[in-house]
Amino acid sequence: MKRLLAQMGITYFSVLAAAFYLPEIAVYVIGGIAAVLTIILVIIRKTRKTIDIPLMALAALIACSVHIGYGYLAVQPVVNRYGNERHTVKAVITEEPYQSYSKHYYRLKTQEIDGKSVSLKLLLKTPNEIDAKPDDILTFSSELQETDNQYYRAKGYYLVSDDNEIVVDTTSPEKHSLYYRAIQLRRFMRKSLDTLLPPDCAALCRAVLIGDKYALSHETKDHFRYAGASYFIVVSGMHFAVVILLLFRLMKRLNRWLRLVLIMAFIVLYAAVTGFQSSVLRAGIMMTFTVFGMTIRRQPYPLNHLGLSGIIMPFIVSPYGAGDVGLVLSFYATMGILLWANPILAKLCLRTKTGYNPQFRLADCLNRIKERKADGLPLKNDAEPPFSFRILLMKLWNSVAALLAVSIAANILVFPITVFVFHEFSLVTLLSAVLLYAEIYLILVLSLTVCVLYPLGILRYIAILFAYPLMWLCKLVLWLVDGVASLPFAYYRISEVFVYGWTAVTVILGVIVLLYRNRYRYLKYAALCSAIILLGGILTHQFLQMNVFTLEVYSCGNGICAGINKGGKLYLLQMDAGTKELYGIWEQLSYRYGSAEVALCCKESDRKLLELYRDDEFAISTLLLYDKKQEYTGADHTVSFDHDSTFAVDDEISIHVAVVNHTAVPYINAGDRHILIVPAGSAIDDIPPDMRTADVILLSHAVKGMEQLRCHDLIISENSALAPLTANALKDSYQHVYCTDQGDLRYRLR
Repeated sequence: MKRLLAQMGITYFSVLAAAFYLPEIAVYVIGGIAAVLTIILVIIRKTRKTIDIPLMALAALIACSVHIGYGYLAVQPVVNRYGNERHTVKAVITEEPYQSYSKHYYRLKTQEIDGKSVSLKLLLKTPNEIDAKPDDILTFSSELQETDNQYYRAKGYYLVSDDNEIVVDTTSPEKHSLYYRAIQLRRFMRKSLDTLLPPDCAALCRAVLIGDKYALSHETKDHFRYAGASYFIVVSGMHFAVVILLLFRLMKRLNRWLRLVLIMAFIVLYAAVTGFQSSVLRAGIMMTFTVFGMTIRRQPYPLNHLGLSGIIMPFIVSPYGAGDVGLVLSFYATMGILLWANPILAKLCLRTKTGYNPQFRLADCLNRIKERKADGLPLKNDAEPPFSFRILLMKLWNSVAALLAVSIAANILVFPITVFVFHEFSLVTLLSAVLLYAEIYLILVLSLTVCVLYPLGILRYIAILFAYPLMWLCKLVLWLVDGVASLPFAYYRISEVFVYGWTAVTVILGVIVLLYRNRYRYLKYAALCSAIILLGGILTHQFLQMNVFTLEVYSCGNGICAGINKGGKLYLLQMDAGTKELYGIWEQLSYRYGSAEVALCCKESDRKLLELYRDDEFAISTLLLYDKKQEYTGADHTVSFDHDSTFAVDDEISIHVAVVNHTAVPYINAGDRHILIVPAGSAIDDIPPDMRTADVILLSHAVKGMEQLRCHDLIISENSALAPLTANALKDSYQHVYCTDQGDLRYRLR
């Protein structure tokens, strides 16, 4: 009965989170199975004695019902009423705006829509920055669309306004909200760190302390991701627990009820400063129950607190909020640590023959020194055993083992979720945990200390002194992350099909294990089989990808979108399509590749499209840009040109571009194959004669002067009904004619 609340809460949260990602029919099936199980288990006499199993089935049924009911009663009416129509909106900015590439994002809470009082969350995206700050009121007219981005849906943003020509009127509020004061405090903390530290160090401290990752460079964020250490640069339960436990020790001598009030006030304040992130709220709820239990002198049971937070969180945010990836990872990492950290540590720790477990216990040493001082005894105790180098090594290993145990326990559940959601994982996560945990802990404590002391008059000089070790700690962390991320085979991306296949096999193994009476014994074998399948599949995929050399032409309506896949690396050659189609292609490429080694912009307008529609999850290492006016000379990760040029982007890939009528026409040498891409609007007569002969020629549609082109295979990137007719008309002139009217095309180069 001790774990009953934990079992119900974890079951409820798990089913609610899974329902967010599953198709609606699957949620109905799970709810039906849970209903049948609940009835059967209540009827069967044996299961009445073990009430936990029927209650878990009931929790799953309630979770499915809540998800379905919330979708029908809260989400669909809003989408059906306001989606895909133009409305006049009056809304207040609830959070600080942020910029992702050339898009500015504003999180709003509506006050009126078409003159009627309506309160709902709305995301505004615009290429032009609006002169507004939190609590300001915006009035604008725009078409509202239903968002298909799972991240924003989990945050409660079901409608989005994405209008490049939007006109916004801004008015200041008569009185600021209480939350605005927390935003001001967050800004002051950022300003303090930016003043005292170099930009890269300040950005890292901001990410660790308040979860502000916007100042981190994309390269730094990629390195943390490759090193499997992304959880260090978000405010998670670990950060929250460290700060609360530190405060608890500092307030140890205060009255226990006063200490409870102060700590709960700090929990609310810290959650507000970090923007009430879901993972922080979850940790705050758990810490509230834990501190309250310690205050009333009751032994806390953290698993029950985790279960309670799983039940309460969806009511604080929304049932869809259970699908927030940050919350899910934080929840299951905490669950893994609570369940398995101590058993794993017991296996890893070294002990003497007498059973003594050598560890560094600074608090015990300090208490012992204090007691000997109070008793008037010498600080050195002659009765203590002499120094032993062997014991010292055992203490060092046990300290490392403690970090390993926590990291392994957290990753037992986080690892499969990461693979399923992000289609990627890092093999060096445990190494990153051992190398970075102590430094991140110190960065968190020192950053908080600096932010507290800096505004306090003469204490500002103490903050400046603390800033020096903080700066070197940040530089050390960045150096370590860069080194770990650059290790060979540190990071892998996995195809979506393989992820779903591996997930299905893992679920089947789990069901089989549940059928055995001694299920805990067979659980180890099932986990080992799942890991072998995953690693074996990845190694096989990597081996097959080594020799892959294909030209990929993406179906985009009118225009050309193409790239070369060499060994799993993407080289974008042309991205010329409508904005809606291009956005869909970016989503597809971000899932499959995550980044591109090179992207070629053949027109000056392409730069805007690339900046407009790529997001933080899809980075471009080098941008080759036709820049007639030389506006982007010297820009980061950009090589601009205004005349005929040749670029060697790989040992087997080179791109020659000929500037024709303010458009760059690319001619690619890929291995022993030659590819000509004729951008839309380019005249065949203007293309240099030596470029009109290639192995493969890619066109957006049939154009005048095609008889001058010489190639084996012709690819037409056109989705209209005329595409098959065009292909039939040209099949006698070329060996093969391909069209993209049936979907994306992959042409094998080797």
